Amino acid sequence: MLIESLRDPQVTVIYGVDTCDDTTRARERFGAAGRPFRYVRLDVDTAVRKRLHDAGYLATPVVVTPAGDLYVEPSDEVLAAMIDATA
Repeated sequence: MLIESLRDPQVTVIYGVDTCDDTTRARERFGAAGRPFRYVRLDVDTAVRKRLHDAGYLATPVVVTPAGDLYVEPSDEVLAAMIDATA
């Protein structure tokens, strides 16, 4: 299953590219809150990018929580809820 292969049970994983403002916003929100996350650059990890694109996830960031919830381009409210859930 795609989501299982993307999730990390220890930390939220943010899949994106450095040139994406939404990816930068997600990373900054988690960092400012002191919440651990792992960042996967899709311009570097092209195998993961292909799997995401093949599954229809074309926008960034794709954020996967430790529980396996997947969000594409999450809003500030959704990011806040994810950060609160990791407290």
